[in-house]
Amino acid sequence: IVDNLDQAIEEGWIQVHYQPIVRSTNGKVCDVEALARWHDPTRGMLMPSAFIPVLEESMLIHKLDLCVVQLVLKHLKANEEAGNPTVPVSINFSRADFDAYALVSEICTLVDAAQVDRKLINIEITESVVGRDFEFIKQQVERFREQGFQVWMDDFGSGYSSLDVLQ
Repeated sequence: IVDNLDQAIEEGWIQVHYQPIVRSTNGKVCDVEALARWHDPTRGMLMPSAFIPVLEESMLIHKLDLCVVQLVLKHLKANEEAGNPTVPVSINFSRADFDAYALVSEICTLVDAAQVDRKLINIEITESVVGRDFEFIKQQVERFREQGFQVWMDDFGSGYSSLDVLQ
């Protein structure tokens, strides 16, 4: 995984699959979640459980996540140019992303360069991100919100947070 990540990104082995988020009140797709998938030409489809933990442990998850952002932006821009309807896309970020680089600035730069409305990108973090250095993460969430992004919490209730922390 680690040795092949750069090649996987360069050769398009990393792909984005979209999982619809449907409103229960009207049954309509209101958003989608971008999910990274690794299609290795010799090993076939790698499950996220096979590559995401490895990339997080090796502090390389930011490369995968930035690749996903770029693929999502390309897709959104192509949809817009084709006149197709678009819905916001939720993109997952790891704690390692916040540690690896200036995540807020990088996302703003990529989204603006692609000329995509920031309202079309939702920043999704797992509650485990909040579990360590709460004040830092709180500041990052506030910065994203100030820049026009919604911030969502994924896996809420799975271990670290309470409604008070979420608030």
